[in-house]
This record gives sequence, structure tokens and C-alpha cells, in this order.
Amino acid sequence: MKVGEKYNKLTAVKFVHKDKWRTHHWLFQCDCGNEKIMRTDMVKSGNSKSCGCIRNKDKITHGMTNSKIYSTWEGMKQRCSNKNFQSYKNYGGRGIKVCNRWKKFKNFYKDMRGVPKGKTLDRIDNNGSYCKENCRWATQEEQMNNTRRNKFLTYKGKTQTITSWSRETKIHRNTIDYRVAKGFSVSKILSF
Repeated sequence: MKVGEKYNKLTAVKFVHKDKWRTHHWLFQCDCGNEKIMRTDMVKSGNSKSCGCIRNKDKITHGMTNSKIYSTWEGMKQRCSNKNFQSYKNYGGRGIKVCNRWKKFKNFYKDMRGVPKGKTLDRIDNNGSYCKENCRWATQEEQMNNTRRNKFLTYKGKTQTITSWSRETKIHRNTIDYRVAKGFSVSKILSF
């Protein structure tokens, strides 16, 4: 290595010392203006491209780490990719993925913005992955009407969950469940 040689953003200034492993350390000046003593083998190989300013510049500095939308994004990723996460089996374990675009928080935020009060992230198609086209902000009630466990009934061209029919007809949900289990016709299930 010679004084003045340039590697990526680093210019060799002067030799500083050789450590006990006989590794050379030089003082480098970075294009950003900082000076830093670094191992020459790391600089020559390209493992160190700058004083650290590139890495620091690339860090996401959105200031939203403690926000509801950021924790929603983190939870979504954990459910789909962390096998040790308690609900992984219901998400990543059955093939639910996060689209490539949403692997970066800034893209997720751009597509979904803030979390509306009283709502959480919901997949429209429960068997589909997390992406802009398949996600919405939904209330707890909307989410409960969109689970794999729901049973749907169609009556007079209208399809709803048993819970929704119960609410609309004022017939207790357990009564509707009982009538479904006994094989009643839909008109009998939903009549008083």
C-alpha cells in the first residue's frame, strides 16, 4: 500500500502500526472528510468501503421505531418468517409470506400510512400473503368475520358469517350453530 492510493471512498494517508498478528493498520481519509485507522486487508478486499458513513447513511432513520405502524410491520414479518414466533404455524408455517416490497419498512409505510384508531392489519384473502393488494386496516369485528374458522351461510342471495346472521336476526349464535349441526335448511336456521 502507498500513500495516496484510493480504495472505494478511502484514501491511504500513512502507515500507523502492525499488530501482533502482523496485520497492517493505516490511517485513511474518507471522502466524507473523516479520518480513521483501519486494517489494510479489510480496505483492499472491499469489506471496508468507507469510514462507516455509507453504513450509517443507509440505516433507516424514519424515527418510527416505537410507533404502532412499525410494531405492526415487525409483527407481520415475525409471523411469516420466525419459526420460533408463537403464531408462525398459522402464518409462515402455512405458506403466508410478506411481499418483497414490504420487506422494507418505508415501502410498507408508503402503502399503508398510519394505523387508523381501533383497526389492525388484516389480509382480505386469509390464505393470501401480505401485500398492498391483499391488506387493509380492519376493526376487530371485521377481522373476526375474516378468519378460517368462520362458517358462512347464504340466504336470499346474501352470504354472511354465522355471527353476522346472529346479529342481524337477533337469533343467538349458539342456536344457529345448533341448527346448522342438526342439518336444518337455511330458511329454518334463520327463522324465529
